[in-house]
Amino acid sequence: MFSLDISLFNFLFNLGQKLGANWFFIFFATYLPYLIVAAFLSLIYKEKNAKRRIYLLGFSILGLILSRGIVTEVIRYVFPYVRPFLSLNLNPMLVDTASSFPSGHMTFLFVIVFSAFLMNKKWGWILAGASLATGISRIIAGVHWPSDIVGGIIVAGAVFALLYYLVLPPKKIIPPVENKEEIQIQNV
Repeated sequence: MFSLDISLFNFLFNLGQKLGANWFFIFFATYLPYLIVAAFLSLIYKEKNAKRRIYLLGFSILGLILSRGIVTEVIRYVFPYVRPFLSLNLNPMLVDTASSFPSGHMTFLFVIVFSAFLMNKKWGWILAGASLATGISRIIAGVHWPSDIVGGIIVAGAVFALLYYLVLPPKKIIPPVENKEEIQIQNV
């Protein structure tokens, strides 16, 4: 374990203890991900081109299965990492006893974030901020090291990038609809 990892964890965990707003951090660590998924699904639903909508949803699901369901679990099996509250004998806000590296929450959420960027950059940034808030809250809650959060983001980014370049960028397969005037000019 890196001393920077321990120092940053202690700083954030102690900050959370001093603030005493456990309900706030528990909400961000546990329930905010549901709102992130709901926002992402609404982005998919608002996509006007049905073929593009199906493609983006399928692409995202494939990314989630590979990154969270396979890669994260293989890493956790090969390199088991003890959760901070167990390692440091702390009283956490949440309890999770599975291996902590990489963060499954961050892997899952950042595949959604990267997929959202394909549809709408503004919402991609909003979901990225909300996902980072979830990650920081999970550190404050005592269930993740900072390296777990970074590791989850890296796994999501690597799997997403690999899929993006292997499956072809969605814009090349089904171009996004910019505005109706362009379509009418192209059809004439």
